[in-house]
Amino acid sequence: MMNKLFLYAPFLGTFLISQFSVGQIPSARQEKKEIKNKWQALETLDESGFLGERVDLWRDKRLWFVGTSDFLLKGFENRPGEHLWQGEHAGKWIHAATLAYESTRDPKLKKLLDATVARLLATQLPNGYMGTYKLEQRFYNTPADSVGWDVWTDRYNLYGLLAYEKYNPSVKIVDACKREADLLISVYGKGKADITKYGTRKGISATTLLESIVMLFERTKDKKYLDFAEEIVARSESNAGLNLMGAMLKNESVVEPGDGKAYQLMANLLGYLRLYQNTGNEKYLQTVLSGWQQIQKSHVLSTGGPWTRKMGYNGNKECFAHTEAFNPGEIVVENCVTVTWIQLNLHLLELTGLAKYFAEAEKTLFNHFMGGQHSDGIDWCYYTKPNETSPPYVPIMHCCASSGPRGLEMFSDHLVGRNGNVLSINNFTPSTIALSGQFGGGKLKIESNFPFSSSAKILFEMGLAKTFPVEFRLPDGSTLKQVSLNGKKINTTLNVRGYYQVSSRLAKGDQLSIDMDYKLQMHVQEGEKGKKWVAFSYGPVALAQKISEKPSVEPFSNFKPGVDQPGKILKRISIPVMQDGRSLVFKIQDSDITLIPYYQAGSRTSGPRTYFETAQ
Repeated sequence: MMNKLFLYAPFLGTFLISQFSVGQIPSARQEKKEIKNKWQALETLDESGFLGERVDLWRDKRLWFVGTSDFLLKGFENRPGEHLWQGEHAGKWIHAATLAYESTRDPKLKKLLDATVARLLATQLPNGYMGTYKLEQRFYNTPADSVGWDVWTDRYNLYGLLAYEKYNPSVKIVDACKREADLLISVYGKGKADITKYGTRKGISATTLLESIVMLFERTKDKKYLDFAEEIVARSESNAGLNLMGAMLKNESVVEPGDGKAYQLMANLLGYLRLYQNTGNEKYLQTVLSGWQQIQKSHVLSTGGPWTRKMGYNGNKECFAHTEAFNPGEIVVENCVTVTWIQLNLHLLELTGLAKYFAEAEKTLFNHFMGGQHSDGIDWCYYTKPNETSPPYVPIMHCCASSGPRGLEMFSDHLVGRNGNVLSINNFTPSTIALSGQFGGGKLKIESNFPFSSSAKILFEMGLAKTFPVEFRLPDGSTLKQVSLNGKKINTTLNVRGYYQVSSRLAKGDQLSIDMDYKLQMHVQEGEKGKKWVAFSYGPVALAQKISEKPSVEPFSNFKPGVDQPGKILKRISIPVMQDGRSLVFKIQDSDITLIPYYQAGSRTSGPRTYFETAQ
């Protein structure tokens, strides 16, 4: 099975992160590290339950809503486009639709997908240009300090076409990508114009091109593309307002580089991760790990959404802000940021095999991400807030709605994988997974009501009799209660990567039962004017109150975090008996407030109150 995340990531072993300290900056390109036992996804044949419903909403509705729209390719076929970044949608749709087809094998989708790729390729000009701008505004005809998103379109053209070509090998497509990249090199190559002077936020939007250029190097093995990628890095580092790698190696704040533009900053980290894989240069890896640590520690909500806010020092609401700017009614979570955070964590999972990365992706997808997708299958939010009276669901073609399907497809392809000779289970979503010959072929089936139920059954329906070790990951906010093999309790061991490994080797016909206890947890967040807020989760499910107007009552106004013990406030919340379905309802005693799963609070007439203010 080919990896649908389109990441060639070597597994570096158990102690990868501890081997490097932030601040070490090797100066020379090193040999690419070829290390065995990388984490690799196994093919997800189908997913059902909550995740399956949301994947189907995209595949049955928005996929066709976008794919058959004139808007998708209109800007390429009849230049100029309607707005500066119209060109990004084609590459994003091609990427997501490619992954959808590889799972569904729908001939109607294949026909549409092939036709879309062919139409996009037909718009390429003799000089390699494949964008949506009129002649005088194209990146090769404008001053270096102009504001535009032409290079941004190239980033997604290359990404989408190379993702499609991986499953549909084509010299024509690779040649088109090379010509597009060669035009970029002719303008921004070594000794030429500075790519960071083009676009917005100190050039951080233009340097997102980095990942796609490294992808092209991986496909062609032409060294000039790797050289161009490192030239992009050199330009970034010579720009005092960007300098992402330098700032991360010094463990400085993600709020500073490129004004902390969250979506683009994470997209740049994806490029540095690929550069590390292809050069072995540890400074690229350290850039990613430092950025991840800062974002995870200071900028991710209890719902998993990375938050941003417009402040005097960044000037845009899509930029990271310091924690003292936190206010749940003022901050926003851009869906593009949510998806890129999921993607970055999936890449890091593949690189390291560490459970904590999938944990972050899982928390984000099942909570904040799901809250931005409307149940009609078409509408999607551009921004959401943890506290709001109605999320802004809209059917229009905006960047965040084009990013969303990519997050669903990439996540659903990483439910189960292998780590060397070990079958590795990341998520208990009810699903069917194709087992490779290494595990006897056939299928693995997961039966559960994840994330609402705290138990799961795993059925091993191998084609051939074979035994092998198995590991599984517990969702955040849960503890292991019992593991049974064919009805008999067995022991497990928590390994250093964060997975539980069963004491017995699994064989054809075996059934593994996993029972957990979900914990009610409180999350304290300090922010604006020294105020503190609390939020709640139950196991992997973030909780919120459903509201239609701004509440006037704060039920925890007498609670003082750091003085009063968390148990005092948690005792006020009655825990429902876990039952089939999704009817999780928690009541806050001495009030008429109830808490439900975060994603259920949002509708066209209601929204979530996730954070509750406490005493200062």
